[in-house]
Amino acid sequence: MEGAGRPAGMWGGRFGEPPDPAIRAFTRSFPFDRRLAKHDLIGSLAHARMLLEAGILDRMSGTAILTGLGEILKDVESGALLVDGEDEDVHSWIERVLTERIGEEARRLHTARSRNDQVATALRLYLRESVEGLVGELLLLLEAWLQEAARHRTTLLPGYTHLQRAQPTTLAHHLLAHVWALLADADRLIRVHRKSGLSPLGAGALAGSPHPIRPERTAELLGFEGVVPNSMHAVADRDFVLEALFAFALLQVHLSRWAEEVILWTTSEFAFASLLDSVAGGSSLMPQKKNPEAAELIRAKAGRTIGSLAAFLTVVKGLPLTYHSDLQEDKEALFDALDTVAGSLRAALALSRGIRYDPDRMRAALSGGFLTATDLADYLVRKGVPFRTAHEQVGRAVREAEARGCELRELPLDVLRACCPEAGSEIYDVLSPEASVRSRRTFGGPSPERVEEQLRRAEEEVGEVRRWLGRCESPPIYRAYLAGRLLANEL
Repeated sequence: MEGAGRPAGMWGGRFGEPPDPAIRAFTRSFPFDRRLAKHDLIGSLAHARMLLEAGILDRMSGTAILTGLGEILKDVESGALLVDGEDEDVHSWIERVLTERIGEEARRLHTARSRNDQVATALRLYLRESVEGLVGELLLLLEAWLQEAARHRTTLLPGYTHLQRAQPTTLAHHLLAHVWALLADADRLIRVHRKSGLSPLGAGALAGSPHPIRPERTAELLGFEGVVPNSMHAVADRDFVLEALFAFALLQVHLSRWAEEVILWTTSEFAFASLLDSVAGGSSLMPQKKNPEAAELIRAKAGRTIGSLAAFLTVVKGLPLTYHSDLQEDKEALFDALDTVAGSLRAALALSRGIRYDPDRMRAALSGGFLTATDLADYLVRKGVPFRTAHEQVGRAVREAEARGCELRELPLDVLRACCPEAGSEIYDVLSPEASVRSRRTFGGPSPERVEEQLRRAEEEVGEVRRWLGRCESPPIYRAYLAGRLLANEL
């Protein structure tokens, strides 16, 4: 912000010639930071109100500025005023429009403020509101997955390791694994919201202000939890952006892993699920094709969000204190990652509602992979056989079943005993997929009682996230604007 582009209207006194057009085009940030207009106006309202309360602005100037900013905000939100033009950045756009509307009094607004603390404030406000929107989208997807899991408590299918059939589980258990990943993402987003909740306003360019400002009052008006404790850190810090980018990237990775399973499961080779026409794509050449294009794009966009995180980490890794124009790169990375994740969440929700699972096909896939081999080994351990010995014995039984083209539970008892001498006639009670799932009663496992427990816990956590979202409020200064109380004695 500081020193970028040199529009004559802001600091023409220092420079004797206008900026080179190529330099101005390269350094101006208005094409992307105009997205911050609402939040920069909210920050400016709080700053002006604080200046008025502190006696730094007289009543006439303060009234003119607060009224003018409020009118601009109203026109921006209604669409009556487009955030457009040839301005260097959104801050100079606001200052220009305010000057056009109220005249010279607008020039007093920037007292005790730099664009360095101004932009950090607007970005934090924008991020907090955007995170609340993302959490709302995330809750819709979580609720859809929980409803699907509840419908498939008893639907059996193979669990996989190395993409090889491993052990029996249930579709509910499988879907709940994705639910817990998204609940962790919700927790990270809430932490991002909290970490963005300190106000940089009052830091100025880096060393604060000689005016009797009240940064804690500005923070209160903006709904922040406090003030950044060091003025240099206030303008140089972008950890909140990096933490947001990490949270977005990991959320997109979790969506990508789920999308990869949608892609696999809707192939003819798996056929565990199919897609409704409304969420599938076709082929321009092959009439029979029905492609999971939305899932493929969700998967691909993980690379995009990871790229935004890596790019901005690289930007800040060697920056000495305090502000540098390098930090201008925070916005495009953040905005793109936000848009990408929000779009992916909406697409994932639509896709989830358009998936139809095939329990019969899933059940059929339990045959042919000897999925209860571990259950046989565990049975032998309970008979006193050391696990490694049991492992070897079951391995021989698997080879025998493979040679005969049958399942372990289809081997005659004498054949099983030849491989596993401790096997009794009750051995067949543990070799069915249903018995395997019922026996997995450890915490977080797929047994019916554990799945019910997980469903309850996940629903409780979703409820907690929803209650957190319900407690989120817009900044007090914005609520005052909506209520027409910007000039009231008490806010």
